[in-house]
Amino acid sequence: MSASAVHLIFLQALNAGSAEKLEAACIPGAPYSLPYIGIEAVDHGLCQAVTIFHAGLNSESTLPILHYFVAAIPVGSMLVAVEARRNGGRGIPWYIVSRLV
Repeated sequence: MSASAVHLIFLQALNAGSAEKLEAACIPGAPYSLPYIGIEAVDHGLCQAVTIFHAGLNSESTLPILHYFVAAIPVGSMLVAVEARRNGGRGIPWYIVSRLV
């Protein structure tokens, strides 16, 4: 099922013309076209990944989701820490989790 989902996502992206848009965003001189590790093929793939993440994080439609996760992750981390310490377990030290929040 996971393979079908990935296949569907990539086919939809290709059919929507995402490949051409990513290629245009990663031409030499573009803002995200940087020498990340020095291997051109890998740098091009990283440029495409950075372009996708920046598009997702800079969109007005994704800001509510981003705000939700920024608020929910510390609460979830504290819940995991409390459950790990229950019954004398070592788990995640409370001091570290309290500093992360």
